[in-house]
Amino acid sequence: MRIVSGILLVTAFLTLAACSPQSKADSKSDGGVANKVESTLSQTESKEEPAVETSADSVDQEQESTATSIKKGETVTIDGFAEISVSKQKFSKKIEPSKPGNFYTYYESKEDDSTYFALTIKAKNLYTTGIDADEIANVTLIFDNQYDYPTFSTVEEKGGEDFTYSNITSVNPLKTTTLYYLAEIPNEVAESDKPLKAVIKIQDEVFEYTVR
Repeated sequence: MRIVSGILLVTAFLTLAACSPQSKADSKSDGGVANKVESTLSQTESKEEPAVETSADSVDQEQESTATSIKKGETVTIDGFAEISVSKQKFSKKIEPSKPGNFYTYYESKEDDSTYFALTIKAKNLYTTGIDADEIANVTLIFDNQYDYPTFSTVEEKGGEDFTYSNITSVNPLKTTTLYYLAEIPNEVAESDKPLKAVIKIQDEVFEYTVR
């Protein structure tokens, strides 16, 4: 009886000794794996976010670098579409056609704190059919490299005696028209000495005209 009891006690002790360390090792191993997974996810997320920002910055820089600088009186050609040149610029409370007739359309700012800016562009249609005047170009004013002012266009007619709507005017092939791109801007923008430029988009081409 004593021998049997001793055997039973030894067996029980060995069983407990074998089970206990294995359980602790398993729990440590599980915890280690979890920590590694969390660490890997954290590193992946932190690396992916800056990559997106860098890509967006690169696109902006690429767009800026592709803009072509043009000066007043300089002619640029978009093959098969149009030939354009900036003929003049003007700040005024009232914008009139170049040779006002007896009855004519004009644009006037009614607000005390604002005025008009007009960029005049001559455009020749190089396309094989007529082009709607309002589809020739899109112009945006940018003040101090951060404030955007969209423009709308109008067309001179009757040899400069009047204005007409650009969205109802078609420019025939090889004909030249005079477009005014107008924006009503704060007096602060007109009177400031800070940078002001016009971004002119024609199809896939981008041009920059420095107002000041």
